Amino acid sequence: MIDFKAIAELSEELFLDFPGLSCTTAVSLDSVQIDKLVSQGCSSPNWNLIKFTAQSDLDLVKNCSFDGSVSVHIPGGMLQSSSFKNCRIEGPLTVVSTALIASMTLLPGSRVEYCGTIRWNSAPGALDAFINAGVETGQRRVPVVPHFDHSDVAFLGSAPGRPDISEAVSFREKLRGRVKGFIGRDACVSNCSSILNTVVMKDAVIDNATAVRGSILFEGASATDGALVRNSVLQWNSSVDSFAVVENSIVGECACVEKHGKLTDSFLGADSVLGEGEVTASVVGPLTGIHHQSLLIAAWWPGGCGNIGYGANIGSNHTSRLPDQEIRPGTGMFFGLSTSVKYPADFSRSPFTVIATGLTTLPQRVSFPFSLITLPHKRPQGVPDGWYRLIPGWVLYRNLYSVLRNQWKYGNRLKAVHTAVDTYVFSDEILEMVQDAKHALEHSSSHSIPEAGKNYITEEDRLQGIEIYRKCLRAAELWKNKQTGMLNSSETGELLDLVRYARTAVLSSREKDYKRGGRTIDDYLAVRKPMEQEDFIQVLETWFAKAEADLKA
Repeated sequence: MIDFKAIAELSEELFLDFPGLSCTTAVSLDSVQIDKLVSQGCSSPNWNLIKFTAQSDLDLVKNCSFDGSVSVHIPGGMLQSSSFKNCRIEGPLTVVSTALIASMTLLPGSRVEYCGTIRWNSAPGALDAFINAGVETGQRRVPVVPHFDHSDVAFLGSAPGRPDISEAVSFREKLRGRVKGFIGRDACVSNCSSILNTVVMKDAVIDNATAVRGSILFEGASATDGALVRNSVLQWNSSVDSFAVVENSIVGECACVEKHGKLTDSFLGADSVLGEGEVTASVVGPLTGIHHQSLLIAAWWPGGCGNIGYGANIGSNHTSRLPDQEIRPGTGMFFGLSTSVKYPADFSRSPFTVIATGLTTLPQRVSFPFSLITLPHKRPQGVPDGWYRLIPGWVLYRNLYSVLRNQWKYGNRLKAVHTAVDTYVFSDEILEMVQDAKHALEHSSSHSIPEAGKNYITEEDRLQGIEIYRKCLRAAELWKNKQTGMLNSSETGELLDLVRYARTAVLSSREKDYKRGGRTIDDYLAVRKPMEQEDFIQVLETWFAKAEADLKA
């Protein structure tokens, strides 16, 4: 369910009536004041409509033109070489060398320099835009509501949320009727030729952007260095820069679109990064990295926390058919370099699974967490062409280092404060998926496991998967008992063994990579810290030591 009451309270910042503005007390100029402004290069077709407060310093206003109704309070700062039409100007602030500012309110501390046209004609196009939340052809369309987060958009894009769409549209219509154009306190707008129907909130920045049209920039958001932003919302402290393009989308809190990245009809989750890649018709959750000429289309990925490698093609229309198919990646999934994923595909119950470099996967549903899908060294007899080897639980015993390091990294990288983000890898929801996967392995032969999709599992891998899933579930159970004071003496020893097992698994997975580098590159070890001095290894060792000491106490 969407809490529209809470969202309505947050939305109040979009349509403040700015009570108490000094410029509302401005009065018409007398002839002496008009003559002074004219002598300073100012002009107006109708000075009767131009008003200044008594506290305004007219010496700060030079070479400006005023048209329509303009109310000015300028006790400090400057208005220089710029044109204003139907504006409210609440200083102290600075406006320099800007061709036209029309139908806007400028708030104290704001700075506008060397711009073309900044105009307000109507509500932002963002309030007419829709996100295609997982399907290009619109079956999961969700209205752009500025304060929605990834979970709101994902819910409305799912079958249980569709009945709430009409309420979301109605809510947005109320916003459209009230929102007005303004440049917020301490915001900075410079070197941009066109800003149209855009709200620029407190501390937001537009600098050297190609254009910003029909959009809303929350507090601290920025569009810089060639960015093109159309009909979109940039939430708190998010950024679009280095010639990136954002259209009909929401860039989540502290997220970044950069380096020619392109975000269209999508939601990019908090603290995610899209650089040199493209995302279309998708809901991407927090802390996701999409880089280096990668492509993501029609994805419903609210869990986020994943990564798409260079050249990966996670796209829907591989067969020239109607592009109405979709993918559901699991939380924390890793798509390796140059992977190509055919649709439809459902990996939502395969969190923290890795699809290895260069694979082209078939349409399928896979339900094995912490697994590896990889090219077999030798394809077993009877396995269909196009099927790959699936190793259940591989990440837990061969690459546990990466899982725990990711959790540590997420905690360090998470800057969002307005958006609820859970970075815990072994959540109850994920442990339930582990339990289901273990059950599937226990009650199937290696030759017939539907949950493996169009992949095969060897008997050795099946047995290994059962064991590693068992250890994972048992460790989680015992750790919960410890936290709630329910751990008995026999369980204490068992948990201690599992903690030691986890420590060995982490260190061995890191050591393997470290030694491989040393064998391959002559000076590899010479230019790196010893493994035991790496920041994350030290963090882990401290945690393991404390856990062991607590269990021995």
